[in-house]
Amino acid sequence: MKLLSRQLPALFTALVSAIGSLHAQTPVLSGYYVTPVRVEPLSLSGSTGEFRAAHFHTGLDFRVGGVSGAPVYAAAEGYISRITVSAGGYGNCLLVSHPNGTISLYGHLDAFSPKVAAYVEQEQYRRESFQVSLDCPPEMFPVQKGEQIGKAGNTGDSGGPHLHFEIRYQDSLYDNGMVTANLLNHGVYKLEDALPPEFRMVLFYGYSTSDDGIPVTRLITGFDGNNKQAAVNVPDTFFVAIDAIDRMNNTNFRLGVQTWEVYLDQDLVYQFSNLDLPLSWTRHILSLIHYPERSRNGRSLLKTWVEPGNVLKDRTYAPTLGLFTLSDTLTHSLRIVVHDAAGHSTRRTYAIRKNSGLEALTDRQENVVNTPTDGLPAEEYQQHFYWDRENSFAARDIRITVPSKALYSDMLFQASRLGMLEWQLHTPDIPLHLPMQVELRIPDTIPAALHDKVVVMRLQDNGRDPHRQAADPNLWRSAGGESTDSLVTFRTNSFGRFRMDVDTIPPAVIASFSRGADLRGRSSVKFTIKDACSGIGDYKVTIDGKWILGVHDPKRSRITCMLEPERITRGVRHQVVMQVTDQKNNITTYKTEFLW
Repeated sequence: MKLLSRQLPALFTALVSAIGSLHAQTPVLSGYYVTPVRVEPLSLSGSTGEFRAAHFHTGLDFRVGGVSGAPVYAAAEGYISRITVSAGGYGNCLLVSHPNGTISLYGHLDAFSPKVAAYVEQEQYRRESFQVSLDCPPEMFPVQKGEQIGKAGNTGDSGGPHLHFEIRYQDSLYDNGMVTANLLNHGVYKLEDALPPEFRMVLFYGYSTSDDGIPVTRLITGFDGNNKQAAVNVPDTFFVAIDAIDRMNNTNFRLGVQTWEVYLDQDLVYQFSNLDLPLSWTRHILSLIHYPERSRNGRSLLKTWVEPGNVLKDRTYAPTLGLFTLSDTLTHSLRIVVHDAAGHSTRRTYAIRKNSGLEALTDRQENVVNTPTDGLPAEEYQQHFYWDRENSFAARDIRITVPSKALYSDMLFQASRLGMLEWQLHTPDIPLHLPMQVELRIPDTIPAALHDKVVVMRLQDNGRDPHRQAADPNLWRSAGGESTDSLVTFRTNSFGRFRMDVDTIPPAVIASFSRGADLRGRSSVKFTIKDACSGIGDYKVTIDGKWILGVHDPKRSRITCMLEPERITRGVRHQVVMQVTDQKNNITTYKTEFLW
């Protein structure tokens, strides 16, 4: 690699400034908003751009003392423009539109303000649906800056009580798509931060390409975050992967780093900055991190190698695509510096020297596909897949379509049949940005009468989202599937191990009370609903023949129904019917009664 001129970093900085000036629709954010919570000291459990399992985190997670119920306030004047209630995602969520063109978002709420809550419940009963998405005109729910609009909670895909908060705006540079602002960069809120970022791990990888241009990587060596200086022998071409986090006062949570820099001797050769993020780009984290570490060990390490399908180039400086090549066998200095939004930085320095003998370590793929065949004759396939075009693969009893730009770089796709019902479709070490479609022929061992009950299950990875893992600890999880003409078709955003199953078992339902119980001292009834195979599809609760709102918390497999005197008569015995349907239309009808 030709050494870079020392003028390049300054040129890059000037270019970023010039690009930033083109964001004509970016509003001035600093000084416009108040804090949406008033829990002192103000602190975070998550930050914008922080690495999550399969996405960048899109806002600030404000801590609320570990319990639900802290008041949540409108950050600025405006009106509630959208209300959503869902079992996953942001759970109970409000969006407020402001006169400066921005939208603030308040996610995982425990409750809405009384007037909003009354409207939501009215719509839920009118539609007979717990999940709703409601667009509101400006005159319906105007709000003042600092007005209470709800309470912080733990609804949706949340790992504990907090407020997820965002400021969004449209940006002409991203086709007028919505962008979430990195509020720490904009200086919108001042949080106590006297702590520098921390390194947790640095790994060195050899890089080469096969004869047909497939990237080949191999771990050379690695160091934990406490190792401040080390000597490393590297092959002719290599890259590094970095696990670093930020720390702040008043919180033990691991937050996102603002900027990563890598210097070879005195020259900047790689930089990534955590800028405002288009919402349509959140899954592109899969091209930024070294995905085998994510799928195997659950660790998200930023890698310097920039794959051809990586779209994050507007916030990346990498004239050699983040690949380092030494032109001699002298000792060189590789310095890694990480910065936080408060101006603190931490560095690690490595003395590197080329050892061409290490090239042998990159002769075979890091991503090895394990293909046990259970005693069957080998049925294995390989095919070149290209990142920038649609790819199709077909063999006996299987057809796969991978859309263009679902991959981040070219790959040698491998498929192996593991049994009549099971396939290994490459390895989960390779991410998919877009889902692939898979068609499997249903074997004759499954009667035609059961074809509509066929579901495809996927073996879960070690690096799956811990929130989802806690809610569903099963090793095999449904990937879906629709059956027609002896074929089952499903879409999946992950490679891995798949098998067909037949789901004829209806969901399980358990009430939190015994049949005929006296519940006159209670304000709610609860039910646990679970399905062991295809998953819960729908549910319906009636009391005395009338639909009643059941709040679904999938993290606890729980349905909660409030007992309200305006809907349920006091002092009499009530008949309850809960009907739960799984994804394969197996139905459980559970009947009980109680006195209230």
